[in-house]
Amino acid sequence: MIREIIDINPKTWLKPFQKTSIFYLLKMGLFYHGLGVILMYAGSFFATNIISDYEIPQFPVSITLAVSSGLLEESIFFGMPYYMTGNPLILLGSGIIWSASHLFSSSVFSVEALAYGGFLLTIPHIFFSIRTWISKKGWFAIVFHSAWNFSFLILYCMLGLRQCSIVNDMYDVINLIMAISAGVIVYLAYQNKKRYLNRFLYLIPVGIIFVSSAILFSDYVL
Repeated sequence: MIREIIDINPKTWLKPFQKTSIFYLLKMGLFYHGLGVILMYAGSFFATNIISDYEIPQFPVSITLAVSSGLLEESIFFGMPYYMTGNPLILLGSGIIWSASHLFSSSVFSVEALAYGGFLLTIPHIFFSIRTWISKKGWFAIVFHSAWNFSFLILYCMLGLRQCSIVNDMYDVINLIMAISAGVIVYLAYQNKKRYLNRFLYLIPVGIIFVSSAILFSDYVL
């Protein structure tokens, strides 16, 4: 119990966890995400009562998108910076960018339409991911992130708050392809820490991400 007390102390939130067993990491994940849920509902409550005409953004999220986003986001915003620098402050910076992007998840850039709740939900997750990656358990951060997204979506679907589907559109498929490619890059970086790998191996997943991003951007512009 002493380890848990130390790890929930904000002074340690940029340091590795005291223990790295699966059960211990699960407890820490639930702590951080429980805190995130509290912040989310508090933020949504204040937003709806302070901002006139504010409505909590609603947008379609498929099971494929929810699960693949865990892999994609962890790989790009935490895994890659970790293997490139190993510096928790760099991960904090990339995590802040990731968290802030959730404000605009509805793609509507208006004060009355920003996803304040979603943004606040992600803040504690930043520290959980940082600590999990620097504890050399990045795979757990990916699995937990995807499982959390899946569980949250299924719960909302069961409560009738969202419509559940396996795949909504081509965006979900492209997101999955990008997620797998990003995961491959992180895996290659992990293997490169143990033995030298030919850097040309990175070209394939990087190229796939570049092409996929171009397709998404062209569809958005058009």
